Amino acid sequence: MAEKFTEKELKAIKTVFDKFDKDGGGTIDRHELGDILRELGEDPTEEVVTAVMLSLDKDQSGTIDFDEFQSMVKQVKTVPRQDTLLAVFQEYDQDGSGTLDATEIKEAMKRGGCKMSDRAVSYLIKRADKDGDGQINYQEFANIMKPSK
Repeated sequence: MAEKFTEKELKAIKTVFDKFDKDGGGTIDRHELGDILRELGEDPTEEVVTAVMLSLDKDQSGTIDFDEFQSMVKQVKTVPRQDTLLAVFQEYDQDGSGTLDATEIKEAMKRGGCKMSDRAVSYLIKRADKDGDGQINYQEFANIMKPSK
């Protein structure tokens, strides 16, 4: 992880991790991940929980360990504010087509410190692509970046 947390931040992150690791196994499973998302005010579908799990579970163990959880915290801390979404979208849209394809999404996630598998990128596109063209346009991008109320 490029950005290091302070000792105080790590302690706070560990406290939160332990809160959701209800069985004390040292990992967060799908059910516990759903609880985290609900605690954050989301009402996640199984598809959303699956997509989040796929993007966070780097070792493909089916659970999120503490290192993977720290990566998630780093990502959450760097989510762009709403007023910068268009600029971020345009930066990710490397070919200027007005849409993001799988390659652009994968590269953008990689630059943000989140290496996604082709499977995870395909799943993300499938869930976000409301017009069915196989790419993410700005409105679809904005919808997935906005916190739901």
